[in-house]
Amino acid sequence: MAGWAKSPNYPIVARINAQTSDMIFTQPVVYEFSNIHTPTLLIIGTRDRTAIGKDNVKDPAIRKMMGQYQILGKETQNKIKGSKLVELDNVGHLPHIEAFDRFIKPLEEFLDH
Repeated sequence: MAGWAKSPNYPIVARINAQTSDMIFTQPVVYEFSNIHTPTLLIIGTRDRTAIGKDNVKDPAIRKMMGQYQILGKETQNKIKGSKLVELDNVGHLPHIEAFDRFIKPLEEFLDH
C-alpha cells in the first residue's frame, strides 16, 4: 500500500478506491444478482471473511455471521441463473494473488467456452 501512495499514479488509485468504497456503501448489488443474464463465473476463497463495516456491528452473533463467503458464494450462485461457482479451499479475499495457479485454471476454462 505504501507503494501506491508513492506512485505517480496515486491520484488514479485513490479515486478508484474512493469510487469502489462509495459503490459498496451506497449501491448494494446483492438485490440485483437475479438480473444478470450473461455467463457468470464466481471464484471465491472459502476463508474470506471480508465484510465492510463489520467492526461497527455491536452484536457479536451478527458480526460473526458477516462475510461468510463459503455461504455467500452458494447464495449468490443460486441468484444468478446458470452461473458457475468455484470455491478455493483455504484461500482468503484475494484468490488471484493467494492461489494464482488454482485461480487461473477455472478462469481460463470459463473464458474458453
